Amino acid sequence: MIPFLRTLFFFVVFWAHQILILPLLLLFSILVRDTPTRTAQRRSVHLITHSWARMICWLGGVKLQVMDRSGVSRDETVLWVSNHQGDFDIPILLATAGRPTAFVAKKELSGIPLVSRWMSIMGCIFLDRQNRRKQVEQVKQAVAHLQGGISMVIFPEGTRSHGPQMGEFAKGSLQIGLRAGVPIVPVTLRDTYTLYPKSKKLFPGGTAAVIFHPAIPTSDLTPEERTALQTRVQEQIQKGLDES
Repeated sequence: MIPFLRTLFFFVVFWAHQILILPLLLLFSILVRDTPTRTAQRRSVHLITHSWARMICWLGGVKLQVMDRSGVSRDETVLWVSNHQGDFDIPILLATAGRPTAFVAKKELSGIPLVSRWMSIMGCIFLDRQNRRKQVEQVKQAVAHLQGGISMVIFPEGTRSHGPQMGEFAKGSLQIGLRAGVPIVPVTLRDTYTLYPKSKKLFPGGTAAVIFHPAIPTSDLTPEERTALQTRVQEQIQKGLDES
């Protein structure tokens, strides 16, 4: 009964909240116009999305164990590189990143009413995997966001695992961090797939872990270190999955 009531309450509050903040959505749609680079606007959008993410975690019965070993300050722009286990991963990262953050997301998310517009205002990029020419422009846009002060999250696996195993990273997935010259922070999300299991329609609630690993500076990497970077990041994330 509790998962049923939790799920019902979740969706009622979720959409009621979207309607209540509609005036803010319209306001920022005018102010930002898909180029969220002004500091004051970024901070305002961050406060809204951070509060939204914390609310989503609370509604879903999510308890988080956060371990920040990154060594980066909250005013530093970084590229978060994370494994991707489940549907709660985005709000969990928004709730714990501690700075204006956007996502490189799959194109399908651009079709969610209201939510997709907020994502655009944040600076999220809806990656079109079928259009190579458009992908090139989207990579440039992601680099510009990083250089403009918006931290970005990428999920190099490309899709949710719905389990504890991590898939292979897409080749070249870390290029935007290298091109922007920002630190790359490997992030382990552990047990987030249990918060909304693929085979179930209800939110059971539960505990998940977020581990921010030590940041990797990219500005002075040698050619050999650049070549080994993807493996290095993947090994760090896997190390977090292996922790008890």
